[in-house]
Amino acid sequence: MKLKSLIGAMALVALGACATLTGGEEGAPAPAFNPAACGERDFVIYFDEGSNDLTEEARRIIDLQARDIRGCNISGVRIIGLSDQEEGNQESARALSVRRAEVLAEYLASRAGWPRSRFELLATGARGAVTAEGLDVPVRNRARIIVAAAAP
Repeated sequence: MKLKSLIGAMALVALGACATLTGGEEGAPAPAFNPAACGERDFVIYFDEGSNDLTEEARRIIDLQARDIRGCNISGVRIIGLSDQEEGNQESARALSVRRAEVLAEYLASRAGWPRSRFELLATGARGAVTAEGLDVPVRNRARIIVAAAAP
């Protein structure tokens, strides 16, 4: 009887050792699915001036947001790329906004596994960018991500 218990316990330990951990941080277990975490998420990702490269901080924020709603059904993702006006050229500002939105969409689809068909990409360039005082001095090196996530 004790031998059967010992063999059973050893089998459980062996299975546990084979399990893989998944999570936001290497080696950290994934959080249990929480239906209450599903819902609309709205967050901002910042870029270096004139760049569409994701910073380490941006990747960390995206990964944490994606991890928090893992298991939810993603029904829509809206990414709005923004940028400062570059030397008065609205066209180049809009092109940078488009690239920022595309980089984020690619990262979210590949890293978080969100369905690319549910993405809507928008780019505003520097249009409408003014300070609180009404000065046309835009500071918009960012993109806004709005995710609609529902419990299954």
